[in-house]
Order: sequence, then C-alpha cells, then structure tokens
Amino acid sequence: MNISEAAKLLTIASGFDRRQVDELTATAWASALDGHTYAECERAIIAHHRDPVTRTTYLTVGHVLDRVEQGMRLNAADVETDVRSAKARGIVPADWPRRKPLDPEAAYRLQAARERDRQEAIRHTHPEIEAGA
Repeated sequence: MNISEAAKLLTIASGFDRRQVDELTATAWASALDGHTYAECERAIIAHHRDPVTRTTYLTVGHVLDRVEQGMRLNAADVETDVRSAKARGIVPADWPRRKPLDPEAAYRLQAARERDRQEAIRHTHPEIEAGA
C-alpha cells in the first residue's frame, strides 16, 4: 500500500463521513495497511458502510484491517470449513464450490454470525455474566 492508494481510500471514506484527507493521515494509513492490496481495503471500506451493524460507526484503519484480515482465511481446510458453515447459515448458496473462498462480504457475515453464536454460548454457559455478577 502506498501513500497515493491510502489517500484514495481515505477519499472514498470521506464520501461517507466527510473526513478531511491529508498527507499525514494518508501516510499513517499506508503504513498500517502495508501488505494489503488497494482492492481488499476498498472492499472493506464499502462493506463497513453497507453493514447495518457498523454503517453508523466512524471508520478507522482498524476497521479496515479487521475486515481485510477476516477475508484472509485462504488455506484449503479453512476455506472448506467456512464454506460449509456459510452454507448452513444461508450466507452462500448451497451450490457454492467447497474450495472457493468466500467473498469479503460473505466472510464478514460469517464472522459476525460466529461471534453472535459465541456470545450466545457465553450467556447460556455463564448467565451471571449478563446479570453483571
């Protein structure tokens, strides 16, 4: 990720939240996003603003990194596990190839569903946590 690409990403983000794009911020984002492609990061920004859970949350570079990294489950075992789970939850169609990685939006939806399941399991296992004990 170079500074020019980071500035373009910030410009996209500014279309949603009217942030100011400056060289210092572009340099910081370029450093934080180093190793990730412009396309991955752009998809993460768009997904952030399309997601009902996060669309009203001010986008940070951390949000971009989280979404990009969620989409990085690319080894064969992870892909097959994710596809099986996404099919079971109705996130992808039943005919989705078992070895085809999920697209970023489906990967994010799967991760969110898994987190909801985890939270529910905690509530059932430890009801005192919810009660504030």
